[in-house]
Amino acid sequence: MRVVPRPKPKPAGDVAALVPEGKVDARSERWREHRKKVRAEIVDAAFRAIDLHGPEVSVREIAEEAGTAKPKIYRHFADKSDLFQAIGERLRDMLWAEIYPVINLATDSSRDVIRKSIEQYVYLVDDHPNVVRFVLAGRFPEQAEATMRAVNQGREITLAMAELFNNELREMELDREAMELAAHATFGTAASATDWWLGPHSDTPRRMSRDKFIAHLTTIMMGAIIGTTELLGIRIDPELPIHKAVPREPRDPADS
Repeated sequence: MRVVPRPKPKPAGDVAALVPEGKVDARSERWREHRKKVRAEIVDAAFRAIDLHGPEVSVREIAEEAGTAKPKIYRHFADKSDLFQAIGERLRDMLWAEIYPVINLATDSSRDVIRKSIEQYVYLVDDHPNVVRFVLAGRFPEQAEATMRAVNQGREITLAMAELFNNELREMELDREAMELAAHATFGTAASATDWWLGPHSDTPRRMSRDKFIAHLTTIMMGAIIGTTELLGIRIDPELPIHKAVPREPRDPADS
């Protein structure tokens, strides 16, 4: 008689064996959500620790602010660079959350869109100057890589803003490389201007009033936008909404 071997039972801890094929593992999903929640809480604590201790903050100080042990930080972040990038992402998300409710591309003039965006940016910088110093300068040993990864989160904002303008003028088939160059240049300008405005230390007074800084930065950003559009052969009226700011030439039927 041929004996058919019985399949080995799955270990009790093998969650996949207990879940019907094609269905989401509820326990794994809850664990993922728990990890996301803990990561977010650690980033919140990192903001508070940086605000309190300055950009020279240590992971130990972040752990103390989070009410946990330093090894637990590394159970939720691969390394310091991973934590650093999460701080940059949080700063980016906070800025988007402030910008979107206050701008209206359909009705706001191009200048107002830029001014309102810069206002929200400067307000955020003023609320968390040490976090901004931390992101722009980088203080961890893995400074070069971590700084670039975090700064890229800020650069995404300017690239997205350029894309908003590009979408409004899509039928004009603008030079994408020129728009991206302008976005990178304006981001670099804003970062350098912010570094100057904040000064080198936590106790350094602002170099000028907040309102004056907003006005100057708006003028500088508008100069970059107007200069770029002129290079593309476009004259933009900054006092009109972007979809009305560029005069459209009547189409010649002979071009059809």
